[in-house]
Amino acid sequence: MTPPRPRQAGKAANQAGKAAQKAVRRAVSGGRASNGRGGDGARRTQEERRAETRGKLLDATIRSLVEVGYAGTTSRYVAELAGVSRGAQTHHFPHRLDLVAEAYEHLANERIHAMADKVAALRDEGFSVGELLDVVWADFSSDLFEAGTKIWIAAADDRELRERLLPVERRLRRMIRETIAGLAGELADDALLMAKLDLCISTLRGLALAEAFEPRAAPSRASRWALYRPLLEDLVGEV
Repeated sequence: MTPPRPRQAGKAANQAGKAAQKAVRRAVSGGRASNGRGGDGARRTQEERRAETRGKLLDATIRSLVEVGYAGTTSRYVAELAGVSRGAQTHHFPHRLDLVAEAYEHLANERIHAMADKVAALRDEGFSVGELLDVVWADFSSDLFEAGTKIWIAAADDRELRERLLPVERRLRRMIRETIAGLAGELADDALLMAKLDLCISTLRGLALAEAFEPRAAPSRASRWALYRPLLEDLVGEV
């Protein structure tokens, strides 16, 4: 039996999507300091400066991973990219392991936020399977995914780093699936449909890894995606 198309999910899908969106936001932002006023003004300013410095270091770590890989991502080089002193860098992240592990959590949060925002736009405007696949492919084609991949390659031979990454990776995968399920609404109860979407996500992850390890100049990534997209749409549509 063929289930209703995504555009027919209607009001229930919209409500479920909004609920999932709120859940994603709560999970991603859990533990963050409030931006509200109150308390000692000087202390608040100090915390804001601390957060700004940490943010610069984490962003610089991700940039370094993309540009020079894990081996080249030294604490000294990250401090230079971030424009902060070595003393400030070691104060916030005494060891490279701490810096890289937190950078992975930082990029995971950024990926979840970016996907959640795009999915919210689809939910508000109505969506097709192809548009949903576009969102997932954009995530796996991003610099954030590339940086995360390089961290995981390093973690293969670093047990301590791997143990730090695993809970973050599990949360990331769960949030991606919950975001997509929230968009699907009532269709999320269709086990076969969700299994096909899971297969598509795994396929897209594999394609992105192939691109990362063996980049090809021609045809372009965009033209290859134009070829892959209808094949995956057909897979999801055949229920």
